[in-house]
Amino acid sequence: MTARFLVSTALAAVVFGACSGGGGAVPGTNEPEPPAATLAPPTDAPPSGPPPTGDPGAPATAPTEPAVTLTQPWATADLVDVATGETFRIADLAGRPIVVETMAIWCSSCLAQQGTVYEVLAGVEPGSVDYILIDVDPSETAEALAAYRERNGFTGRYVVATTDLARALVAEFGDQVLNPPSTPMIVVGTDGTVTLTPFGKKSQDDLRTLLDQHGA
Repeated sequence: MTARFLVSTALAAVVFGACSGGGGAVPGTNEPEPPAATLAPPTDAPPSGPPPTGDPGAPATAPTEPAVTLTQPWATADLVDVATGETFRIADLAGRPIVVETMAIWCSSCLAQQGTVYEVLAGVEPGSVDYILIDVDPSETAEALAAYRERNGFTGRYVVATTDLARALVAEFGDQVLNPPSTPMIVVGTDGTVTLTPFGKKSQDDLRTLLDQHGA
């Protein structure tokens, strides 16, 4: 066997051992091949396991304030807007000022009072106050009330009282709430406070004060 053949065989053994990654002996010796080095994780590696939830230094979240609720029967009754046909409840409007006025088409005092209310509402942010007019004359119809609203250029929610709604109003506010010429007016504040205002026509100053007191 020539020396060139022995050298070639030794080189082939070295290459084969490097490619196989095996743990055999180093060619030409009886010494075992040293194991491959194991890399230690870097000292700044993030800790294992799921990430922490929340920021321990963040302030605790304040509890949510409960929504304003109205549970009175007149507030939870279904009302129908004569202009749009929409069904709504006064209770669903809670959280902002609500002005509720009982009326009749034939009542001149009601017409004058509504004109004053609209003048005052023109000075507040549009849509910030709900104005609801309840026709308490059982002989008047939704069609007639819608025509009255359009004829006078009014924009509030006009509804015809059902028997149950009329009874609920009387149960809480007394019989006079169904007497349109006394211009009955109920104001609901942003905090849910319900106020039956003094009977009789209210001036612009009276109405502005009422709205201010109830969060408008």
